[in-house]
Amino acid sequence: MTAEGLHRLREALRGFETALTVTAIVLGAAVAMRLAPALIRCALAARTGVLDEPRRRTLQSLLESLARYLLAFIALVMVLRELGVDATAILASAGVVGIAVGLGAQTLIRDIIAGVLLISEDLLHVGDVITVDSRTGTVERIGLRTTQFRTDDGEVWTIPNGRLEIFGNRGPRRGGSP
Repeated sequence: MTAEGLHRLREALRGFETALTVTAIVLGAAVAMRLAPALIRCALAARTGVLDEPRRRTLQSLLESLARYLLAFIALVMVLRELGVDATAILASAGVVGIAVGLGAQTLIRDIIAGVLLISEDLLHVGDVITVDSRTGTVERIGLRTTQFRTDDGEVWTIPNGRLEIFGNRGPRRGGSP
């Protein structure tokens, strides 16, 4: 075999090796994304006495989403490095974009942080009767970003959690329909 033939063979094998590595990274990320929710569920199930069901479901959803994004990002960076793309420039750009998005989405971030605090500090529960401004109603849903409550006349109010700075909580509705 000639030197030219050996060089072509080496290049073909390098390309094949790169394709195999990229495939292994993608498959590994896919498996990790499938296993993460089960691991999160098991970890939260072990805390059954500490977490009530609504809080557990909220944390589970939040952690599963975070794990999915984190695993996808790590896999993307690994694939780009394998393909010879300088990932440091992309990471630096992502940092700048993250700062810009963070500044632009301050209210969204404030609402989410307030939602996490409402849930973790056990300030509200579904079924509690609350008063926000001059509106009183029964809490129907508590999310990370918003809280919904229904007034006695049937009107549903959705309040961003960041605006729930001052509110009254009478506790669970007793008797009657919520």
